[in-house]
Amino acid sequence: MDDKLKEKVEGVSSLFSLTDRVAVIAGGDGGLARGMGLALAAAGAHIVPISINPPGLEAVAEDVRALGRRALPLGVDITREAEVEEMVRRVMEEFGRIDILINSAGTVIIKPTTEYAVEEWEKVIRINLEGMFICCKHVGKVMVKQKRGKIINMSSVRGLQGRANDPSYPASKGGVNLLTKSLAIEWAPLGITVNAIAPTFIRTELNTFILDDPKQYAAIVSRIPMGRVGQVPDLFGAAIFLASSASDFITGHILYVDGGWTAA
Repeated sequence: MDDKLKEKVEGVSSLFSLTDRVAVIAGGDGGLARGMGLALAAAGAHIVPISINPPGLEAVAEDVRALGRRALPLGVDITREAEVEEMVRRVMEEFGRIDILINSAGTVIIKPTTEYAVEEWEKVIRINLEGMFICCKHVGKVMVKQKRGKIINMSSVRGLQGRANDPSYPASKGGVNLLTKSLAIEWAPLGITVNAIAPTFIRTELNTFILDDPKQYAAIVSRIPMGRVGQVPDLFGAAIFLASSASDFITGHILYVDGGWTAA
């Protein structure tokens, strides 16, 4: 084994370490985002959870600090560009850098398309896609200057497949996929990777109304080869992988965490 390869092999144990990296988690008090934020903290990262729900953020911050990491919870409406700009300023003032951005803020409205108000369509697109773009833009400015950074956008299997009575959510997630790929191409020469995680149904408060319906639950599970819906910890490995040095040569990728849903 040559010396260069030997050095790399001996360093494998540190590939997934996030020690002292700074992660901004949009939608940071939500079920998926909270879980991923705590997983990153357990791997060594300091966490900046942001959302429009300050009390929820404080609870997340307490959990992060209990893991021995720093936390800076910030109330931010990601659809308001000035608030995102101020958030970035605060984070830079506190930490001096941003290493990781996870965009996990999202919403869904289920109803027949003929009854769907334009305002409802706009709300879903604004939160799921436009807010993500705003966060990528302003955190991206920092990462471009640093010439390094990891961006993880939350997509869904619905970015690949449509669904009846849900015109806006799949459309927003399809947009997330292509935003991810476009940013990946643009920022690859600057040492910034941009990827997406696309889960199937992961049990959270957002989809309880679907998963608690026995008929809908049975229909969903029948499409998942592993025979179950996902749980929040199923995302931990994917998030740490895409946030760490282990994924340095991976960008523009949509990682499906779906129990085989999209393979079936």
